[in-house]
Amino acid sequence: MILQVQIKKSWSALALSTLICGSLYSCKESKDSVATSGKASVNIQLLGVENPVVTTKKAGNGTSSSTTAQTVVVPFTRTSSFEATLTNGSSATSGNLLRASSGSRAAVTEEITPLAANVKYKIVVYNSNGEYVTEKTYTNSSTNSDEIALDAEQTYTFVAYSVNSTASVPTVTAQTTLSNASLDNISADLMYFKKDLTVHSGDNNLDVVLKHKYSEVTTNLSMATEMTGAITSLVSPTISPTHPSANLKLADGTISYNGTTSTATVQFPLLGAGLRSVSSVPTLLIHPGETNGSFNFGSITIDGETKTNVSVVGLQILPGQRYNLNLNFKTCTQPVTGGADLNWNYAASGGGAVVDGVVVPAGGVVEKDLTAPGADYGFVFDILQLDNSFNMEINGVKLATQEIQFESGIAIAPRNVQFEDGSIYNGVNTEGGANVPQIYSMTGTAANPIIRVVISRDGKVTMFGSKSSGGALYPLVLTQGSFNTVQWSTTDNNVKITQVVQGATKMVGSGSGRKKVACP
Repeated sequence: MILQVQIKKSWSALALSTLICGSLYSCKESKDSVATSGKASVNIQLLGVENPVVTTKKAGNGTSSSTTAQTVVVPFTRTSSFEATLTNGSSATSGNLLRASSGSRAAVTEEITPLAANVKYKIVVYNSNGEYVTEKTYTNSSTNSDEIALDAEQTYTFVAYSVNSTASVPTVTAQTTLSNASLDNISADLMYFKKDLTVHSGDNNLDVVLKHKYSEVTTNLSMATEMTGAITSLVSPTISPTHPSANLKLADGTISYNGTTSTATVQFPLLGAGLRSVSSVPTLLIHPGETNGSFNFGSITIDGETKTNVSVVGLQILPGQRYNLNLNFKTCTQPVTGGADLNWNYAASGGGAVVDGVVVPAGGVVEKDLTAPGADYGFVFDILQLDNSFNMEINGVKLATQEIQFESGIAIAPRNVQFEDGSIYNGVNTEGGANVPQIYSMTGTAANPIIRVVISRDGKVTMFGSKSSGGALYPLVLTQGSFNTVQWSTTDNNVKITQVVQGATKMVGSGSGRKKVACP
């Protein structure tokens, strides 16, 4: 009896073992089947947009460096001109200009920049036979997570494209076969990407970097600090050449251009009463590459003078690249004999300063008189060192309604100066990088003083400042008080430089009248 029970238990164990082994085999077979002919998911990862950067390799030395911006000077009037510079827009320090110089070989590297938020792009997928499989439209955002489901262990061609729009993406013409598929009559900012990828069971990642197929130029106008007045009129600015649209083959990204070449309108914002600097909306150019592009004003009025048919020619503009066309206007002047140099440095004495052996208490005024001969283009006052405020009188009229103070925390004369871009002395630089130093910690140069005051021939005052010793000049504004209109004379002018004493008091600078001369 006991033996029969043991035999039954053995058969039961054997049956259970067989059932378990059979189940395990079925599981293994199922997993092998998925691995062999299962599904694959493709995650699209948009890394950004490729922006070519042009560099040169100079003959003879074997070293590679960024191309230095070359400049052409274009006559404007007898006494004024502008410098025109075309630079690769993706990098402030590199670019290819009006013409590359001989003896240098151009090379192109890439920078990747983000695609703007909410811009739409499409992924179109073809199998290894070039047959259409599927497509999906994406919106560039942090929450974008849609995957593309495909058969595993197959090779596919992925094409991505966008026209830099938040509203829509164009449809593909003849999309059923890759060899015939195209995007037709595209007049917007066309971007393209193509890659073959073999996908495996489970998750796969596809990194997408779009590339511009058309070129783009942003035109920036500015006035030199010594130039007075403003830009008050821009009529019919254009750039050429361009085509109305183009077609793109999905198979290889080749472009065919539609229609005849023409000019593109360059759109600037409204000038209002006048601006000293202004930038256009980026202008799209649809063309196969140009070595003799042209920018033209129908007319431009700047500093009260109007000139028609002003052109810059010889622009080298390559497809797919972003450019800045910078036009910097200046009036040719020279100092009028009779200007004066200022140079004093009075040590602190309590809250006051020792001036020529006498203590001037806090709130007292140090002053220097000079005579500026008459000139037809106003007056320029350059300050190389300052501690830490000043004002002026011209023919009895104060330059500003109150002391021009650069340092904070001074009760006698509160700080009332900042940069037009919002940067402040001894504080944040809105451009980024190191903070702007205190005014008394900087020293200027003849070309780049720390402060420049310009009085126009009609008495309007503008002021510029540097954010570092010997650095570029930026427009300054008053946050309290205002500049007066100064009565400038074509004969002699009485100029008085003044400083309110607040401890150590220092000024190094010079001023002189300016007259127009013929440009060289």
